[in-house]
Amino acid sequence: MARSRDSMVIDLFGLEADEIRNRFPEVYQHVKMEVKEKIITKDGKEKKVGRDWNNRDYRRLNWWLFGENVPELRKALVGLRRYIATVETMKHRVFQFLDASILPDNKLVAVAIGDAEILGVLSSSTHVVWSLRAGGWLGVGNDPVYVKTQCLDPFPFPNANTIQKQTIRVIAEELDLHRKRVLAEHPHLTLTGLYNVLEMLRAGKKSALA
Repeated sequence: MARSRDSMVIDLFGLEADEIRNRFPEVYQHVKMEVKEKIITKDGKEKKVGRDWNNRDYRRLNWWLFGENVPELRKALVGLRRYIATVETMKHRVFQFLDASILPDNKLVAVAIGDAEILGVLSSSTHVVWSLRAGGWLGVGNDPVYVKTQCLDPFPFPNANTIQKQTIRVIAEELDLHRKRVLAEHPHLTLTGLYNVLEMLRAGKKSALA
């Protein structure tokens, strides 16, 4: 919902430590120092934060891998050029397409589908209202939480015919492209900011664009 930090991620899933050391020695050394053996100094005292001192066997023994590698999601994303995602806890329930090269973190709910029809249904007011009723709430602002097992899995997707599905696809593609175009034209704006403006306009506060 914010601007991309354009950060790259070292993802060594599927590789063994010896293979990484032989094929990518610089990467191996970096991860070894920054993940496996990391020690920081705070208030004049050393603190061991590396995986060598992790209480979980999996993370300590597989120090070069992400703490959670979600192999099922990885398998589901194979062959897709994009997938649908929404932030788990957010003020505005927004679904969007992310490029398949983007690795979702633990704060995202990823739907391994690239079909705009599904994006359209999930973005519909019907599903948004459903998710608000079925999901949870968090924080001082009481922001809605999208719980996959409660909001997505049991949702009764419409039994649309071919023409209806195509109509939904066209609208959803236009929505996704429009949001991306507006953000590209206004570098100071975020997706959250965009929906904040939309909310104010709906409330009759025309000064929101000022």
